[in-house]
Amino acid sequence: MSYRRQQSSRRNDEYDQKDIAHDDWNGLYRDALEGGTLDSFSETEAVLREINKGWEFMTSEEEEFDPVTLALALMDDSSAGLGKDYTVFDRMLKNLDKALQAITNDYYQGFNSSIGTFSGVLGNITDSQARVKNLKGSLKRVKDSLEQRRSDLLQLWFKSQQYKEMLNILDSIEELRTTPDRLETLLNEKHFLTATNVLSKAIKTLNEKEMIQIGALEDIRRGLTSQKTVLHETLIEELHNHLYLKNSYCDSRWSKYTPDQEELPDAENAPKSVSETVVILAKTKQKGPPTIGTSQIPRSNDDLSADENEVIMENVERNPETDSYYYMEILMESLAVLGKVQDALETIQQRLPIEIYALVDKTIEEVDERNVNGPMDSWSKNRSTLNINDIYALDAAENEVKNDILKDLLWTLYSKLEAVLRGHRFVVDCANKIKKRMDARNENKNTLTIHKFKEIWLPMQHEIRALLHDYLTDRDRSATTFVSPIAAINEVLRERKARDKNKQLFKFMDSAPHVPLERAYDAVKEVATLQLRKPIPGLLAPTNSDHQTQNAFSAVVVDMFANVYVAAGHRLLVRPDVYNVSVLIKPTMAFLERLKQIMPVGPTELTGNFSSFLDEFVLNVFLPQIEDKVLQLIHQSTAEANAFQEDPNYSKLSNWPIIKSASALIVLISSLCRTLHTMPFHKDEYIRMIELILLKYYEKCFGRFHAIVAKEAESTEENNDDLPMGVSANWAQDEVLVGLLSQNPYFSGEAEPAEEFVKALNQSEITHELKLKQDRQLSSKELIFEPKKFVALSQLYHSLKWFVRKIWELRETRRPDKANADKDSDPYAADDAELQAKKKQDSKRWSTIGVATDVDTVNREDNMYLPIKGEIAERFDTLLTTFQQLAETCLFTLRVEARCHTLFYLDIATREGNYNLEDETYEPDPYIVILNSDLVSCEEATMFNLPENERRFIFDGLPGLVVHILISNATYIKHMNNNGVHKMIRNILAIQQNLTNIVSSAESAQLDRAREYYRLYSLGSEKMFNEIREHKPQFSFDEYRAILNLIHNVDESASEEDRAERDERHSPPPQNVPAKGSKTYSEYLLMLVELMAQYEED
Repeated sequence: MSYRRQQSSRRNDEYDQKDIAHDDWNGLYRDALEGGTLDSFSETEAVLREINKGWEFMTSEEEEFDPVTLALALMDDSSAGLGKDYTVFDRMLKNLDKALQAITNDYYQGFNSSIGTFSGVLGNITDSQARVKNLKGSLKRVKDSLEQRRSDLLQLWFKSQQYKEMLNILDSIEELRTTPDRLETLLNEKHFLTATNVLSKAIKTLNEKEMIQIGALEDIRRGLTSQKTVLHETLIEELHNHLYLKNSYCDSRWSKYTPDQEELPDAENAPKSVSETVVILAKTKQKGPPTIGTSQIPRSNDDLSADENEVIMENVERNPETDSYYYMEILMESLAVLGKVQDALETIQQRLPIEIYALVDKTIEEVDERNVNGPMDSWSKNRSTLNINDIYALDAAENEVKNDILKDLLWTLYSKLEAVLRGHRFVVDCANKIKKRMDARNENKNTLTIHKFKEIWLPMQHEIRALLHDYLTDRDRSATTFVSPIAAINEVLRERKARDKNKQLFKFMDSAPHVPLERAYDAVKEVATLQLRKPIPGLLAPTNSDHQTQNAFSAVVVDMFANVYVAAGHRLLVRPDVYNVSVLIKPTMAFLERLKQIMPVGPTELTGNFSSFLDEFVLNVFLPQIEDKVLQLIHQSTAEANAFQEDPNYSKLSNWPIIKSASALIVLISSLCRTLHTMPFHKDEYIRMIELILLKYYEKCFGRFHAIVAKEAESTEENNDDLPMGVSANWAQDEVLVGLLSQNPYFSGEAEPAEEFVKALNQSEITHELKLKQDRQLSSKELIFEPKKFVALSQLYHSLKWFVRKIWELRETRRPDKANADKDSDPYAADDAELQAKKKQDSKRWSTIGVATDVDTVNREDNMYLPIKGEIAERFDTLLTTFQQLAETCLFTLRVEARCHTLFYLDIATREGNYNLEDETYEPDPYIVILNSDLVSCEEATMFNLPENERRFIFDGLPGLVVHILISNATYIKHMNNNGVHKMIRNILAIQQNLTNIVSSAESAQLDRAREYYRLYSLGSEKMFNEIREHKPQFSFDEYRAILNLIHNVDESASEEDRAERDERHSPPPQNVPAKGSKTYSEYLLMLVELMAQYEED
């Protein structure tokens, strides 16, 4: 009853679900019947799903089902029984019966046929058992028959073996007879590995004991042995054809030069897999059938053919030459079959220099054909378009059309040499693979010696070095002519002088071709070749590389009767010059970088510095040439008459004129910087050259400055270098004055200086200049009067500042950013903290001069900086500071010169001028007119050569100096009257009007003070004192005393007795003073002392 209660409880909990499931089944069944889609199995599945949803305990494997208990529960109508589910159970039973009945109706025919089939199978099994029993008896009888011994059968077996051997020999003879024809076919199709296997197998067969006794095979034996020798030579020639790119199928391994090429292209046909190649991987450590796959030749440098037990087999259905590396591996395997790998490697090593020489010559011919116009024509056509400063750029050759030929030669040649090196590397790896395979099979009785990869590189290195040397140095040629280094026959015969035995007498290689002779020679050669082919048909088939091979051996002509061995050099395509370094070095360095990828790494290889030859070349050949050229260019740029003249192309470099030598040397230094980064060797030598340029140029600039500011020579015989500098140059180097000038706002760059500070600074400058003047009149020989000298000083200043800034840009440890530069920007302003520090420490001012941004010859973005540190950086900073100081001295000299002119002419105008005039004059003093003319000349000289701030700096404070001199020099005026005062005022107005066009109106207004001062003379003594009392003193005691002296006609330079005598005579009478009852000069002077003392106390 516990089971009944359990089931009852479960039914109560799932009653609703069963009704839902039952309704679902009825709906499914009804829809299936209406649609005609419900088959017998679907009906069964529907019933089973209903059972699993509500009656799963009947199908559960975990619980044992008791049908009696279930039947009793269905009959029990109580709440504990399942009587209420009886109807559902009954309907489910009927549905199950219907489903089973449907299955029976659908498949009863299959059941019936299976019963018949089972009967047939049972009969066949019974029959097979009987047949096996009969076969067993037959085998037993055969066994008994075979165990019986019969002598006639033994004789028949022996005869059959003899006949088989005879047939094998006949088959072998027939195969040997057809071997030559088969070899010819294979060799014509370049299937050398198959041909070598056939030939080796045939020779091995001929050398067997049975075959040696057959005399009829002797001719075949000799022919095949001879073919083996010729095949060996052919294999070596074919290997050389592909090693040195003589075959047209090798063109994919290298690339021709393309315009603007910057690096070697990646090889398209590097060692790789051959898709059609069948490979048998016969591994000695692995048992089992061989694996057929694809030959994989990896790209890695360490292992181009990884498995030493890998045996490559040839696909005779394809042309083997289409894949050069596959073809070379076929050739190496063929040589291994012949046992000639060692001989082949030795031949490769011996022929390497000649083959490389021939490869270079062929490349030169190809480049020459692609450039039919020639370098000299291109150079003459484009020379007029070159910038004059290009001659100072060591890398300016890159911009010359003529050097496109040289770039074509180098990039093409290095691409070929890279392919040759990869080929040699591949051959060496193939030889190592063959050696390992032979060692594993104990077939290598004599150890196979494989040359090191460096032995392949060394001859190539010598050829490259000779080529670079030929295009950089020209020992037998002058700078203006392009003459062959080998003397011509006509020249030797004409001059009748002793011949240089170090030169070849002549060269056949450069002689003009003789067409009839060449045709006759070709005919004889063809007949001889045909005669050689007859005994051994097929092996000497003509190839495309025969002519190339011939040229390879005839490329070098040696005079056997000469005293020394002289090899003919390569034909030069461009003029040898050290300028070619910019074209040579980039491809060479790219080639050396690619060489590091090709170079094998292993214990047997010397992995030293493969670029040591270039290091040696740079040290012994290139650097001396560069240094000589640099010294020559320094001299050329600074020693010419127009070296310090304005550069006509300065607008590309700056907004203001620059001298030619500065722009030229910047181009030279910039090219050295680029060369420094291009050449990885001896960088300190290039820095030393740049230091040498700076030192030499400073000497020239200082000499130029001295020549400009030197005093005039008293005689034409006097040397200008021995002349002392003028007064302005001397004052400009005075430490105190330099300190004062350096604080000037227009020089220091101070934005808004205090007015009182500027006034005090200008007064201190005037005081010190008068102290340096020492109360004397300046001499005209101490001054500069030529306007062109003002222009020269202005251009020298700006050029030096521009030069220093450009060197600073190169001096910085990082590359300067040119992208955001502008003409109105500050080119001398520092770009980083380091430059700012140096600006404050070593330079008084970095001027704000705009620099043009479009500078093709100077501001190249690639490698335009100097990587210097430590002591070298300190030396550079010192040099730049020296240049900066010289530039500042030029600017200070211009300022002081303008002030010295003012001092000179105002001194003359006041000390020697006549201001006691009978008639009024309407013109200023002639010296004032000259002063104005000189100031205008100076202003015009600087207007187009200096920036605004520098021009303002030169004339800043000049009105204050004029006022000071006019007032202080009043003591030197001996006599003055009202007409003289009017003349002095006209002088002041003339100067003021002129300065208004030069300086600001506020500055020129300072001359009103000088007019007010001389206006005091017109007032007279009494009115002057009244004005002092009303407006307070505007001048100093000495200045009032000087005007009082003029009013009373008192000359302080006279003695006391002369002054007393003049007072008694009252001759001439003083103007603006009452004749009667007037006070004496002494009384007025005493009043002045008391009045000034009173205001001083206040």
